[in-house]
Amino acid sequence: MKSINPHTGRVIEEFKPLSNEELIQKIERSWEAFQSHRKSDINVRKEKFLKLSKVLLENAPKYAEVITSEMGKPYQESIAEVQKAAKHCEYCANNLEMFLAEEHVPTDAKKSFVEYQPIGPVFFIAPFNFPFWLVFKGAAPALAVGNTILSKVASSCPRTGMCVEEAFKLAGFDQGEFQFLLTTQEQSEIIIGHKYVRGVSFTGSTKGGSTIASLAGKYCKKSIMELGGSDPLVVMKDADLDIAVNVAVSSRLRNAGQVCSCAKRFIIDESVYDEFVSKLIEKVKSVKIGDPMKKDTKLGPLAAKRVLEGVQHQLKEGLKAGGKLLYGGEKPDLEELKNGYYFIPAIVEVDEKNPLVQEETFGPIFALLKYRTEEEALRLANNTQYGLGSIVISKDEERALQFGRNIEAGALFINNLTKSDSKMPSGGVKESGYGRECGVHGAREFTNVKTVWVGK
Repeated sequence: MKSINPHTGRVIEEFKPLSNEELIQKIERSWEAFQSHRKSDINVRKEKFLKLSKVLLENAPKYAEVITSEMGKPYQESIAEVQKAAKHCEYCANNLEMFLAEEHVPTDAKKSFVEYQPIGPVFFIAPFNFPFWLVFKGAAPALAVGNTILSKVASSCPRTGMCVEEAFKLAGFDQGEFQFLLTTQEQSEIIIGHKYVRGVSFTGSTKGGSTIASLAGKYCKKSIMELGGSDPLVVMKDADLDIAVNVAVSSRLRNAGQVCSCAKRFIIDESVYDEFVSKLIEKVKSVKIGDPMKKDTKLGPLAAKRVLEGVQHQLKEGLKAGGKLLYGGEKPDLEELKNGYYFIPAIVEVDEKNPLVQEETFGPIFALLKYRTEEEALRLANNTQYGLGSIVISKDEERALQFGRNIEAGALFINNLTKSDSKMPSGGVKESGYGRECGVHGAREFTNVKTVWVGK
């Protein structure tokens, strides 16, 4: 397994995956750790999570440098990713009692209530685009409520995975409560099928999620899937176009467009379409592309050669299918970027049958569609197999809310880009997956929701 710098294309370090025997030993250690961790004092857990937050903040520059060197996002975005993980750990510490609070239900019984108990070791699989945050997002609450964690990140980010494990150990989770697994895709069935592993969470592509969900079903394991997305951003005719363009660019170019829940389909009222496009091109042209370690860089390289080639292929197919290229779509011609996986954002006018609309584009491509009526806009927004997030831009918030409530998605944002928040559930519908992370809903996903009935 190779850690490759996307800016230079050079190998940083190579790693050998765990043997099957070593993997089984880690699973057994996770089970042993669960026996004591599940019984640990809630206040001790809270203190460890507060310490974990502190560890992350203290080491943020070091961890951010690893993230940037390994997957290419601008250093400032990497710092923000670590800081967000730290804030999430603090949220877990401060809300642990709420996560585990018994819910008393009046029935014919003398006493009846619902309690939430941890289920055991949970296998968390995180992708390359947020190799730090997407581990903490689901694993931290699951660990907080008493489960233990087996964590796998994308094979292209092994050093980041090691940093995450280091942080948990420094915070006091050093008895096997959290373990990083350097494994191959083929070893996933060994993990999911093991009797001690009680759940699996996967964040990534719909294709990959389908495979993992099938394995979870085969072995009757609780699973959460947060999968691909092709979020609509609907610009209504009364929208403030400066806000619309700022949200569009911030959403689509965040992490070089490698975000499941960023806007990918831009559905624009025909009366403001031309002005929107003009402002969009101007804004995209002003985005600084370059070395992700430099402070003024806003758009770094794509995370891997295969990701770059995939985006280039999708753009080619989109143009072949009738798409009209309005801007960008090629590699920068700067000498210092020639060996990196760089791609100038593409702005393409398309129809709803275009591959750039029907497929998820995991890179900086803006697919633009016009609409005449709100009914048509809603149909276009829902004409996708995905349902992760959605954005509506309008000066009339109530009107935007009424319109947006009919979009088939796990999240609706008005006049702002989609983003996850520790306090709010995060997840999708349709082929964007099932289950939730974050908030009390996410914290209880990997618990046994137990009915307790005391007779009269």
